Amino acid sequence: MEEGSVIAHLATDLKLDVKTLSRRKIRLDVIANKKYVDIIKETGGLYIVEKIDREHICAAKTATTCFLKLDATIENPIRMFNIELEIMDINDNAPHFRRDTMHLDISESTPAGERFSLNNAVDPDVGSNSVKSYYLSESEYFNIEVQTGRDGSKFADLILKRTLDREQQAAHNLILTAVDGGVPTRSGTANIIVRVLDTNDNAPQFDKESYKIDILENSPIGSLVVKLNATDLDDGINSDIVYTYSLYTSEKTQNTFSLNPNSGEIRVKELINYEDLRIYDMEVIATDKAPNSLSGQCKLSIVVTDMNDNHPEISIKSFQSPVKENIALDTVIAVVSVSDKDSGENGIVDLHIADNMPFTLKESSDEYYELVVSEPLDREKVAEYEITFTITDRGSPPLSDNETVTLELLDVNDNVPQFPQSSYTIQVTENNAPGALLSSLTAFDPDLHENQYLVYFIIEKEIANTSMSMLFSINPENGNLYALKTFDYEIEKEFLFHIEARDSGVPPLSSNATVHITIVDQNDNTPVIVSPWRAHGSVVEGKIPRSTDKGSMVAKVIAIDTDSVHNSRITYQFLQVTDATLFSLDQYNGEIKTMRMFSYRDPRHQQLVVIAKDNGEPSLSATVTIKLSTVETVVKAYSDMTEVPLEYDIFSDLNLYLVIGLGSVSFLLLITILVTIVLKCQKPNPSKAAPPSRNSVISERNSTIADSTLVSNDAYWYSMFLAETRKGKLVVRQPAPKGSRYIVSSIPRSTGLTETSDSAASTLQLLDVNDNVPEFSQSFYTIQVTENNAPGALLCSLTAFDPDLHENQYLVYFIIEKEIANTSMSMLFSINPENGNLYALKTFDYEIEKEFLFHIEARDSGVPPLSSNVTVHITIVDQNDNTPVIVSPWRAHGSMVEEKIPRSTDKGSMVAKVIAIDTDSVHNSRITYQFLQVTDATLFSLDQYNGEIKTMRMFSYRDPRHQRLVVIAKDNGDPSLSATVTIKLSTVETVVKAYSDMTEVPLEYDIFSDLNLYLVIGLGSVSFLLLITILVTIVLKCQKPKPSKAAPPSRNSVISERNSTIADSTLVSNDAYWYSMFLAETRKGKLVVRQPAPKGSRYIVSSLPRSTGLTETSDSAASTLQESTTTSSSSS
Repeated sequence: MEEGSVIAHLATDLKLDVKTLSRRKIRLDVIANKKYVDIIKETGGLYIVEKIDREHICAAKTATTCFLKLDATIENPIRMFNIELEIMDINDNAPHFRRDTMHLDISESTPAGERFSLNNAVDPDVGSNSVKSYYLSESEYFNIEVQTGRDGSKFADLILKRTLDREQQAAHNLILTAVDGGVPTRSGTANIIVRVLDTNDNAPQFDKESYKIDILENSPIGSLVVKLNATDLDDGINSDIVYTYSLYTSEKTQNTFSLNPNSGEIRVKELINYEDLRIYDMEVIATDKAPNSLSGQCKLSIVVTDMNDNHPEISIKSFQSPVKENIALDTVIAVVSVSDKDSGENGIVDLHIADNMPFTLKESSDEYYELVVSEPLDREKVAEYEITFTITDRGSPPLSDNETVTLELLDVNDNVPQFPQSSYTIQVTENNAPGALLSSLTAFDPDLHENQYLVYFIIEKEIANTSMSMLFSINPENGNLYALKTFDYEIEKEFLFHIEARDSGVPPLSSNATVHITIVDQNDNTPVIVSPWRAHGSVVEGKIPRSTDKGSMVAKVIAIDTDSVHNSRITYQFLQVTDATLFSLDQYNGEIKTMRMFSYRDPRHQQLVVIAKDNGEPSLSATVTIKLSTVETVVKAYSDMTEVPLEYDIFSDLNLYLVIGLGSVSFLLLITILVTIVLKCQKPNPSKAAPPSRNSVISERNSTIADSTLVSNDAYWYSMFLAETRKGKLVVRQPAPKGSRYIVSSIPRSTGLTETSDSAASTLQLLDVNDNVPEFSQSFYTIQVTENNAPGALLCSLTAFDPDLHENQYLVYFIIEKEIANTSMSMLFSINPENGNLYALKTFDYEIEKEFLFHIEARDSGVPPLSSNVTVHITIVDQNDNTPVIVSPWRAHGSMVEEKIPRSTDKGSMVAKVIAIDTDSVHNSRITYQFLQVTDATLFSLDQYNGEIKTMRMFSYRDPRHQRLVVIAKDNGDPSLSATVTIKLSTVETVVKAYSDMTEVPLEYDIFSDLNLYLVIGLGSVSFLLLITILVTIVLKCQKPKPSKAAPPSRNSVISERNSTIADSTLVSNDAYWYSMFLAETRKGKLVVRQPAPKGSRYIVSSLPRSTGLTETSDSAASTLQESTTTSSSSS
């Protein structure tokens, strides 16, 4: 058939879906032959690829049928089909002779009927298409007889019909024609030349006409198979016999066995293979050497006995590699065929693989095995398998063979990344540099390729409105963790967050690790003395009774250190002490106690300098100076309920002080009355109004105190808002606050503003060049940001203006980099380069950062670009977010403070002092103290501003020995926050010794004697009269003079005249600054001077009713306070 011819439809025959053939990868394997046919995957048809030659496929003439064995294989799932294609013979080969010319020598004495063997014709076709008959050309002497061999082949014998006569004809030329049985018939011819010889009437004869010989395959070359023996009765050369193969003997046989022409021995010439040919048929001719030789022939059949000499064969028909590691169980990954050319037991084979493999072999059909997955595969344990198929036959000895294939496993994303530790603790020393590498957090993923590529993230977590990604940064490729800011142990002691490692598989897998950042403290904070409280650098003064007992606590120094526990351990030492034998200092709690009682020799003033040192390396310290003054006291001691009369100097130091005070106040009262009389008797001078001013600037501003007017020539306001140029022009230095009103007059100069001159106008159109720098509406921006703001909040829009056009007008905004505490401004703030919107990148804390000062640059897009800067001042506005902290008396958290005081403590003595601090701003941190609970409200008083707890009276025998005080400290925020402390006071009995006339006398008296009482009453009365006199003087002085039109009337005003640098300038304002600067109103409506007024100034102070507040409609009564230079001098 022609190439491309379709000979079958496999899809129909095998009942397969034509549509799935291509997807299932159908293919055709030809066993031990060329690929003559193939499959059309689209239709399932079987077509001819190469012309089929049956004679080439089935060379053996004995085969009546010829089959082409095929294997059809499909995948998903794998199936195999055995196909046998029968090749039908056609008459495509003509018979032909091995020799075109055959020579025969026939003795003339040959009788009629003698047969002569002829070379038979060969036709590769079989059956009816093979050689069917022979025809001899016409001859009167010869004829042929067609015979059939054992294998069905036809051959012809030449028969002598009558005796030859050499003298009539020496040679006979015959034509032998071989004809096959095909349609149409084909034929082949050969020439037969018969030479007539002289008489040789005896032909050689073999011992047997036929021989059957068994021989082992693989017999050694040269081994003797058989020795033939033929005899000739003739004599001489006519009896010499030569052995030859007849033409009937095949070339294969002649090549396998050698025949000795002289001896007739047949030996092995080539290796005998049972699998190639099992029986060798041959015909041997014995010919004498007579001129007219005669011959005899015999037939031999050599049968080969099989030996186990062929190794079994294995063939991988199908093999899937690589496969995914999550392949399902019982999946076929390979199809193997086995074979053995031996026969019998030698041809039976067994196939197996190693036992430790996660695979098994299943026999699917004869000589076919399937390799299937029997156990789950894991690429991370075994990345590939070397699978060795071993095949063994059952011969003796058995032969074997093997074939090794490599199965590669493809990775699937079945392993999550693993950190070496589930939790990391990283110590970071405070004051670290931003961007410092903290640690490398590396995870491992045993997968491959993209399943192994890890990306690291910080799982977002907010602490105090601050995201972890603003504090730390992790390199997404290698897991390096960096600090983005400088940490302070006193603010942030630790951070706890999670790191995620995620692979790049589909779907991605991830795992977390906990990171615990602990800030390690450095000794960077100096101890702060919180008790006794004092202003910076000042000396703490205290008074103690001179009769203080030995072991009494006279002061207690408390210092705090915000460093860690180790660094904040405070020890106290005396740096300087007046008398080292008088006081002792506990180095751990800071208590200063008396080591003995005071004597008359001890100085009255004792100065103690205490140093508080922390435990850091190197240690930091702070000092406090305490000046103790001893005072004389008269103590009543109760002993056996009897009173002992006491003699002492009644005119003590206290009496002396009271007398001096009473005299001084009386003298001041007298002077004040005389001055008032003199002033009242003077005639009032004409009112001097402020001169009119030609140049003025008016600005209005809403103030806290409405309609108050301040007329002043103070240079402060002049320099704040106005400046005078050399030509006498007034310019505004900076914008006046909105809503305010100022009337400012300046002295006329010799030159001023000129009149407007005439001009002629002409129009000129100009093209724009980049000659204008961007200008901000303000040169300085102050932006208030409330602390605890949200990151990303819009703070302000800083917009500049450029009068140029087009690209010269397009502005871009930048933050000019500036580092504060190693932190760049761009890490704190961000500005939109297009519109100038300024954003906060983090949450600010007033207690840490109170303000920022940096510059914003606006740059146009001209060539060359021009730019300008503006200063931005960010002020953080405090919120009341910090609770007051009780720092004195010191106690552990939640514990009670216990103190001991003598039961003989005087009235008005301070028994304890509560000190609380608040880290908020000044307004929010103002602390007030109140009793929340007190055992006896009549015994103790609490100062709400300084927290001092004093006795309101002396202890009596009825008072309980233990007094419990609960004090609350509240800040000034809204809403206010508070803290409490519980103080437990225990009274102890004491005996005080007073020294008088160098003898010790028990002293019992009431320190507050009648004389002292009278002196105090007298001092208070005179002071009260002095105050009344001063107020009356002010009222009289402040009375309105007769109407004057010099200045507009104002109801609430303060007029101050002061020698200023710029003379005769007048400022009218309702600003409350001056009111709060010099005057204050008491609770009873009285005005007092807060601080001395400048010399030569004059104030008109108006007060308003409290019920109405400071409004325009409220009435006020004015009083005048004038202070001259002479008055100031006399007062001083």
